[in-house]
Parts: sequence; C-alpha cells; structure tokens
Amino acid sequence: MSLNNTEPTFFGNALIGACCAIAASVPLSAYLAAFIGDSYQTRVFVYGIILLWVISGAITIFFKTYKAEKKSLSIRFIVLWFFSVWLWPLLLIFGRNRA
Repeated sequence: MSLNNTEPTFFGNALIGACCAIAASVPLSAYLAAFIGDSYQTRVFVYGIILLWVISGAITIFFKTYKAEKKSLSIRFIVLWFFSVWLWPLLLIFGRNRA
C-alpha cells in the first residue's frame, strides 16, 4: 500500500515566472554593465554581481510563493516577477512585517 503524494510535481506559474524574469534580466544586466564599466574586467564584475542579485532574488521569491501561487500566466504576471526579482529585499522586509 503506497501513500498518495499531495505535493505537486510541477511548480506551476511561479517557476515559469522566475525563469522568464531571469531571462529578461540577462540583457538588462549586460546593458547596465556596459554602461557602468569602462574596462572589460569591470563590466564582467558588474554583470556577475547583477546576475547574482537577480538569481538570488528569483530563488528567494520562488520559495516564498510557489505553494500559494494561484495567478494565471499573463504578461502582467511576468512583469510582476521581473520587478520582484530586482526588488526582492524590499518584498522580504515588508512581507515579514505584514505577517
């Protein structure tokens, strides 16, 4: 006799939102690095730091929301995720005070 698994095997729209937000952030990160850096080393460093920030934000927001995510996939949803991965510390601070 096996137990039924109640956990979803697909993380749904939260995973899609996180992946799309990261994919949209890569060109913006490259543009910002090119704007800030004057040498190749500086651009690589800035690009890496920005991508680390965005990926950390996507992972953090994903694990905070994937179980309760009920919104349907739309452009508005992707834009919300895009801004969320850039501003994730603010979301954590204000979300903690609300709970």
